Amino acid sequence: MLKMENGRKILVTPIAADDLQDIHIGDIIYLDGDLTTCRDVAHRRVVEEGRGMPVDVRHKAILHAGPIIRTNDDGSYEMVSVGPTTSMRMEKFEYGFVKKTGVRLIAGKGGMKGNTERACREFGCIFCVFPAGNAVVAAASVEKIVEAQ
Repeated sequence: MLKMENGRKILVTPIAADDLQDIHIGDIIYLDGDLTTCRDVAHRRVVEEGRGMPVDVRHKAILHAGPIIRTNDDGSYEMVSVGPTTSMRMEKFEYGFVKKTGVRLIAGKGGMKGNTERACREFGCIFCVFPAGNAVVAAASVEKIVEAQ
């Protein structure tokens, strides 16, 4: 769902393809809901090995990132840092990844190219740039960490 709040565009998962119609290049987007960190190994496993994701990302969002998570004494988790990784490393997998997973929003550092553009156009997805240098800010925005099964 896309909602406007105090002049801000906020995407709430699950995200429908229609929710992306009023988002344009240069818009600042806020995300509320499920976000799964997903790097090149996960992309390769889905696309080249045909494996499923341990978390359902259909109509949700992924972040190309390498999180640092600390386990607390009570067994809960604490997010220390969420550093976005260079998205271009996933470019060769992104078309197949979006097609197989149904993810609607991809965020990461830097830009992407033709495979991602084609996937976004064909499957109703967007790519958002997550600014480098905001790993601690991102970590502070995490409300709950859920362990993949």
